[in-house]
Amino acid sequence: MELEEESRLVARLISGDAAALDQFVAAYRRFITAVLSRHTQLSPEDVDELYQRFLFHIWEDGYRRLRPWRAKRSLRAYLGAVARNLAHDYRRERRFVVEEGYRAESRDVATDDVTRSDRKRIVRTALSQMSGRDRELIHRRYYLDESYREIAESLGMTVNHVGVALLRAESRLGALLEKHRNDL
Repeated sequence: MELEEESRLVARLISGDAAALDQFVAAYRRFITAVLSRHTQLSPEDVDELYQRFLFHIWEDGYRRLRPWRAKRSLRAYLGAVARNLAHDYRRERRFVVEEGYRAESRDVATDDVTRSDRKRIVRTALSQMSGRDRELIHRRYYLDESYREIAESLGMTVNHVGVALLRAESRLGALLEKHRNDL
């Protein structure tokens, strides 16, 4: 895609043109998933999940992350940088621990200063303070290891909505875990 064409596509996206989003996905999906895959070393299903996050990341706040792009360099290069930053954030996010039947998403699970029983107590406390929906999303994704599609079908949601809702639930869980860990 040439810079002029990319510039028109970004303008259409920012203006809310739904067809532009379809065109954007068609033009950049393979490239973005390749970048995410290369920088996270995740399974194809998890890369797809992260791609959904990427779309939300670009879309949120009226395409706020596309507004700084200027047609001086290719949109592809700019999106690659955004995807690499998101992949880095994703790896950092996965440090939270989900124990007692919940699998951990990272090898870098916890520090030595917090014992296993303390971590279990922190996780139990944090989960108990979450809404039922957030607990359900966390349970289905990390305990039952359900895909976004399976969660969507079970809970009557769209796949994209599962991605957004799970991202928010994980964020709330991470904040609660950090709060309770700091209270030790």
